[in-house]
Amino acid sequence: MRDYLLYCTYCSSYTLLHSYDKDSGSFLGEYSLLHNNYTRDPIVLNKFLLAHLGHTIRTIPSKTDDYRHIICNASHFLEDDIDKYVEESQQRAKFKERDRKSEREIGQVQLYLVEHLLTHELQNLSQARASTPAEGQVFLGKELGFKEALDLVRRVKNDKQLS
Repeated sequence: MRDYLLYCTYCSSYTLLHSYDKDSGSFLGEYSLLHNNYTRDPIVLNKFLLAHLGHTIRTIPSKTDDYRHIICNASHFLEDDIDKYVEESQQRAKFKERDRKSEREIGQVQLYLVEHLLTHELQNLSQARASTPAEGQVFLGKELGFKEALDLVRRVKNDKQLS
């Protein structure tokens, strides 16, 4: 897999894009040795593009002479701030994961509530007495519907992929 960098010919400055991640649809971004991670965030790229508006910018693939020459001789854009951006990116990822877990837990609570309400309605329905045979058929249909819904809720609760 190829890595890339963006190079401003006017300022002789570059930013590393690294490789393209097809799953997220973005580049891995700058790399921090301190955090042993990529930014996985376009913030440095966006700052680079804004700082070099109107300048000629080239995309340089790795494993070329231009790439090696630029890495050795040009200035690395925001080099001293990369650790800070990686740390901020990691914090955003932690918050996103925490929010995802919170949403999942809320969904599980809602599922338990639905199960409880369905069970309660089923009990009320089973205690109701029909005054006509037609009404008895309606109650039977409702009871079967509630049982099927309750069974479905329990299958969802017990499915390990969904929990």
